[in-house]
Amino acid sequence: MIRTLIYSIPPLDTTKPPLSGALLASVCSQLGQDCTAVDLQANLNLFLSDQNIDLNCFDDVFYEQETSFSTRQLDILNLFIDNELARFCTVDYDYILVSFFSYLSQHFGRLFCEKLRSKTKATILIGGAGIETLSNGPFFAEELKKLKYIDEYIVGEAEEILSVYFEKKSGPGIGNKNFKQIENLDLQVFPNYSYYDLTKYKIENKEQELTIIGSRGCVRKCKFCDVEASTPKYKFRSGFNIAKEIIGHYEKHGVTRFYFADSLVNGSYKAFNDMCHALAGYQFEKPISWSGQYIVRSIDSTPKDHFKLLKQSGCSTLFIGIESGSDRVRADLGKKFTNDDIEYYLENFYQHDIQTLFLFFTGYVSETEQDHAETLQMFKRWQKYVATGTIQGIETLNILGILPGSPLNKIAKNENYLFLTDHNGVTDRRAWINPSNPGFDFKQRVKRHIEMMEEAMKYHWPLWNGHLSIDLYERALLKFIDLPKKYIPIISSSEIT
Repeated sequence: MIRTLIYSIPPLDTTKPPLSGALLASVCSQLGQDCTAVDLQANLNLFLSDQNIDLNCFDDVFYEQETSFSTRQLDILNLFIDNELARFCTVDYDYILVSFFSYLSQHFGRLFCEKLRSKTKATILIGGAGIETLSNGPFFAEELKKLKYIDEYIVGEAEEILSVYFEKKSGPGIGNKNFKQIENLDLQVFPNYSYYDLTKYKIENKEQELTIIGSRGCVRKCKFCDVEASTPKYKFRSGFNIAKEIIGHYEKHGVTRFYFADSLVNGSYKAFNDMCHALAGYQFEKPISWSGQYIVRSIDSTPKDHFKLLKQSGCSTLFIGIESGSDRVRADLGKKFTNDDIEYYLENFYQHDIQTLFLFFTGYVSETEQDHAETLQMFKRWQKYVATGTIQGIETLNILGILPGSPLNKIAKNENYLFLTDHNGVTDRRAWINPSNPGFDFKQRVKRHIEMMEEAMKYHWPLWNGHLSIDLYERALLKFIDLPKKYIPIISSSEIT
């Protein structure tokens, strides 16, 4: 029997088992393979705890691609990786799959794959969204392949591509970017979380939570977002299929909390409603709850009974990308709803005891002082919903960065945006300059970001990732602003997809 070892690498959410490993294990098991799945983030946290090392000691590298490991960090990781590789007889595995959740995994992933290669003769495959390249340089996965740290990489949806790889070793998405999206997601296997010890994963109130994905891609085409570059077509599962998976995990594991990792849980209005009806009609012995990212639509398109159904299905918390307090900015970046629409939703969330958390960034390319002022006014306007607990907070981690695969990247290329570099010539995607508005530089955007946070605190809005946000931008200011300003044009057109 073929033996396959699956690694999910940091940084990852530590409160729930990795979906990537559960899905890959389910695919490989269906192919008749003997699988082992390892969550390296969970193991790293345990290692750091045993060594009395701060669990946040890697935040600067895990959350900033431009930052490299320090000597101290490398010493810790080398010891950790050596211990991990010693735990498994890697020479006995036929295949080792390494999942890169995001580009933030690349520093750790490079080090891990290099050391893994020296310990095993197994075929090493990597995949996941993190094998792409965000900075000025070669395709990350191809670079690792040339270094012989890996044997091959997979781009696209593993459910079908892995089957082709194990049979033919070549095809769309195998060592190339020409993958084909799965047409019917209902026909695919469900993730199997039995490969993890679920008792090790806890969120608040010591409950367990599992991740669900009901769709691929996004129904919206926001200018700042790069989802379309990796998943051009929006595909979604039927609502009944999604409900079937949730009910299956509930019956098998007793888990009652679920998190949707979709770009938008309600991207397909019909599928979403079907799922809610199916969950609302199922006789759970223990009530379930679910949360996920959710799009606000216009008042006219959303009847009030929609919110009642949400609650009956188990909806607890919705993450909403309002992005700005300015209707004009929101329309410019591709969001099709207004502040009045948001208020309609907030009032109905309040009436049905549904909580929400605002996703937000500062400094869109067309943002004016008036737009910024309207954003600041938002905190007073909706403070009453903070007081009732309807608004749980606002995510404050992001100042606009221009991602290579986003529509905004093409605009930046066409309009000759410039990017700040550090003394090593490394660019930061947040440190852009729009030639038509040169005064609105990175320093000014950080200033507005801090003003936004101060106004939020003034009206008692909880700040999600507030301390991390301050740490990130303090380092960025020291790294870029205090150095002589050096700008380079946007990355070569080969990055424009």
